Amino acid sequence: MTRLDHYIGATVAGAMAMAVLGLLGILTVFTFLEQTEDVYADYTMVHVGRFVLFSIPRLFYETVPYSALIGCLAGVGLLANNSELVVMRSAGVSTWSIARSALKPALVLVVLGLAVGEFVLPDVERMARVDRMRAKTVASIITPEFGFWYREGNVYMHFDVVGQSGLLEGVQHYYVDDEDKLVRTLSAERAIFHDLGTGSTYWLLENVTYSDLGANGVAASRVPSQQWTTTLTPDLISTEILVQPDKMSIRELSSKIEYMRAQGLNSSKYELGFWGKVLQPLATIGLVLVGISFVFGPLRETTMGMRVVTGLVIGIMFRFIQNLLAPASLVFGFSPIIATLIPIVACFAIGIYLFRKAN
Repeated sequence: MTRLDHYIGATVAGAMAMAVLGLLGILTVFTFLEQTEDVYADYTMVHVGRFVLFSIPRLFYETVPYSALIGCLAGVGLLANNSELVVMRSAGVSTWSIARSALKPALVLVVLGLAVGEFVLPDVERMARVDRMRAKTVASIITPEFGFWYREGNVYMHFDVVGQSGLLEGVQHYYVDDEDKLVRTLSAERAIFHDLGTGSTYWLLENVTYSDLGANGVAASRVPSQQWTTTLTPDLISTEILVQPDKMSIRELSSKIEYMRAQGLNSSKYELGFWGKVLQPLATIGLVLVGISFVFGPLRETTMGMRVVTGLVIGIMFRFIQNLLAPASLVFGFSPIIATLIPIVACFAIGIYLFRKAN
């Protein structure tokens, strides 16, 4: 049984490797073609090549569930086409034993995907987005359409212009008390980031105006410049603006969720990213289970091409349901973990049903 287990695993692993290379190659070409449409001025083909290179970890991570699905469909399907599954079943090997052997290379791919998603993807994705934004925008400005909002303790902040080089323009601070009443505002023409190189950093505010709101009215004061010590850094701002939650690591997402909850902010968007990454191994196993059960059931006597197409269709449907439920959880207010689990549970239910039917 050990030799048979290795044989099934090696066959499926080879098919998965081909699926990874195929999907990764196709998506890399699409990414390159998409980026070439934006080539102009300082955004050259060198930047395009660098962006595509930096995007490979992200593309690999995103294709892991679908590569595992297609690889299992193709690998187990190859055994079916050669009548090897019939021989195994005749020898008394159960479908569950064959499925366990086919799942082992999928688990290796899952572990590799987790490692890339946790330790490689966040930093490389940040580098890719920042490098692209620096080349495409004037003065490395990365400001969202309506500026950038941030909160720290009882201070709400808004910046009209955010520069990647440690420059903020149109700085506004709104101070509230414990009863959420506005007690002070600060307005500065700009803020420049200073790193002293000893672990000490600060922003230098220029042309600062204070307005203190009290029972006797508003008292205004003005200073030419002032140091502003905060945990907010240019790297943190660029991450907040340029990197989506599903591209952050589980550790970063966990810290971000804890911070937002402590500040009384809505963290649903980051919870979706967190649970999507935490539950991706289960999603991959669920898709693989569906793929293997299809080989024993509806796709028992079909061609290899039909199996690959079926894998793509299942993957697209799974992704569509995920993309439908994710914004729905934000709009209707149900738990992000439910939105993430529904398609996964559906995969396991379909896979187990087809396995039992095949037996």
